[in-house]
Amino acid sequence: MTIIEKWTGRHAHALRDALRLTNEAFAEHLGIAPRTVTKWGERPDMLPSPQLQQALDTTLRQAPTDARVRFAAKLGLDEPQIPLDHTVISQLNVALGDLARALARLESAEPERSPAH
Repeated sequence: MTIIEKWTGRHAHALRDALRLTNEAFAEHLGIAPRTVTKWGERPDMLPSPQLQQALDTTLRQAPTDARVRFAAKLGLDEPQIPLDHTVISQLNVALGDLARALARLESAEPERSPAH
């Protein structure tokens, strides 16, 4: 998971964008004035207060996986954000093996065809 050491307006704006919230909805979620959210977009170097830093940490931590992936992408972070589910990977490996065996049987069962004249 992406961890932001010190939130800036740029980070906060990217989180709002990744959550696909309007300024008003994001402000309501954080319990702040919409103008503050607007300022983050206008002043990307602005540092939110320590209380807002914590609220942004919590919002990012509770965000759905797809929103966290969008957030990291918007910031140009190169971290894998989608957790690997080893059960699903095992099931996919079994399915790929089954498909390979079925394809091999089909190929060996096809009569040789001569080119059409």
